[in-house]
Amino acid sequence: MYFPSKKDIWFFLAIWGFIFFIIFIYIFGGEPIGWQIVTYKSVLGYIGSAMMIALLLWVWFGTGYRIEGDIMKIRYGPFRSKIAISDITKIRKTTSPFTAPSLSVDRLEILYGKYDVVNVSPKKVDEFIRELVSRNPHIQVDVHVTDRK
Repeated sequence: MYFPSKKDIWFFLAIWGFIFFIIFIYIFGGEPIGWQIVTYKSVLGYIGSAMMIALLLWVWFGTGYRIEGDIMKIRYGPFRSKIAISDITKIRKTTSPFTAPSLSVDRLEILYGKYDVVNVSPKKVDEFIRELVSRNPHIQVDVHVTDRK
């Protein structure tokens, strides 16, 4: 089962603002002033800008969480990780601003293994938690989960 990441306005503004800023430079930018090793109008500038835009789009559209069997797969653009659901010990709500495979600051903190932690932000939190708990009933949940389907 696939759960896309919840997306906050702040992440929207940061990612899409940077993409449009790069495009704006190419449309309205003048000639570079001074001495640069790589200018935005050089071949390397075009390649670098295209790669940066591609990475940001990949993160925006490719962030989500898939539960398959007893494994939770996390995708954050080109980055991937797997967690055995049997290793998950606790799920709690957090608003951590630190880096995570998430496009929202409204996150779930998942503790697994001995000291490992990952923050995720599924769009459908209740469904996500229910799916994990159905596969590992020993998970301690410190989040209010409604019973509606």
